[in-house]
Amino acid sequence: MKELLNEKEINSLRGLSFVFGVLSYLQGDPFCSRCSFFVESVDVAKDIFLYLEKSVNKNKDIPEDMRRLLLNIYGVLADLNIPDNPERQKTEGNCVLPKGVCFAKLVLTVYEKIKG
Repeated sequence: MKELLNEKEINSLRGLSFVFGVLSYLQGDPFCSRCSFFVESVDVAKDIFLYLEKSVNKNKDIPEDMRRLLLNIYGVLADLNIPDNPERQKTEGNCVLPKGVCFAKLVLTVYEKIKG
């Protein structure tokens, strides 16, 4: 008998869906899309997703709405464009966001709060 997704898995999946939605958006940003922190955030999110995906797909009964979140993440992963030679945009003087603000890093911080 398959088990149901637990609350932690549901929240993690929802959180990762948010993360990948933001990362997808950031790839259209003229600075974030060429930043090494964007690339690092994509790599971290992929690693987290691969771990969660194994857990979720392992003998679990996945409700249709959660399955849609998984499919959306797969779609984002397929469409992500990672730059060949990313640079730290703040270090290069291109990104003028306030000190301590990095959209790519912040989205992972939000995920960590969701994950608990």
